[in-house]
Amino acid sequence: MQNEYLTFGEIIRKSTEFLLNKGVSSAKCDSEWIVSHLLETSRMELYLNFDDLVPQEKISEIRNMIVQRGRRTPLQHILKSVQFCDLRLKCDGRALIPRPETERLVEIIIESVGETFNGKILDLGSGTGAIVLALCHQLKEAKGLGMDKSSEAISLSRENLCLLDLSARVSFQKFDWMLEDYKQEKVDLLISNPPYLSLEEWKSADPEVNKHDPKDALVSAEGGIAHLRKLLDLSKSALKKDGQIFLEVGMGQAEEVIEMMKDIFYDIENRKDFCGVRRYVFARFC
Repeated sequence: MQNEYLTFGEIIRKSTEFLLNKGVSSAKCDSEWIVSHLLETSRMELYLNFDDLVPQEKISEIRNMIVQRGRRTPLQHILKSVQFCDLRLKCDGRALIPRPETERLVEIIIESVGETFNGKILDLGSGTGAIVLALCHQLKEAKGLGMDKSSEAISLSRENLCLLDLSARVSFQKFDWMLEDYKQEKVDLLISNPPYLSLEEWKSADPEVNKHDPKDALVSAEGGIAHLRKLLDLSKSALKKDGQIFLEVGMGQAEEVIEMMKDIFYDIENRKDFCGVRRYVFARFC
């Protein structure tokens, strides 16, 4: 990336080589995203204009972003945004980066409740606000409340709320559901992608995760199960009768969570993620 004159194809190739040497497994895809972002074009257009020259004033900007990515700064933090479902959300170090696995959780919820759902949704550990915002964006009659213990996460989720013009139906509040009792009105849906990594799993995660995502949004005590256990207990005061709970859980946790559910829930189901992991558990409250 030292030349002043580079074509679209050359800058993507050089950027990809650099990132691969830095251990970035998604090097080519990330290079395409960075170049297309700065050139304000689509990734498809990059290849349709493969031999066109990159404007000189953009080369140093691309170089700086590629260097950041090589230092294992998450792509979403570099671009300051993330695509989640069909929304473009603001994303930075104040909250966990929403993952594709959680997009699948949103799909499962909509499949279950139907697009005419008009009840109240509670998202515990709401982070960027991605889940409840995506749901209320698609479920036009639903209302949502996102709660998180982090003031920084609440600030970020409110910024995303303003971007999407959903303030009439969605709100965010600070609430530490591991320490405080739930005293709000009961809801029809309780949703959470809670911390579920053990400390050991977090330590062995990629730098993008354990150096940039908030640790409190990832790590849970008792080998990763403590937050899930507390969620099930809190559901007794948060859910209406026959209300539904939808959880994202860690690898190998689904069976234990289902066992904990059996006394207070019925119609318990689980689904696998794209990698075949039993990632989603959902049920109805007795």
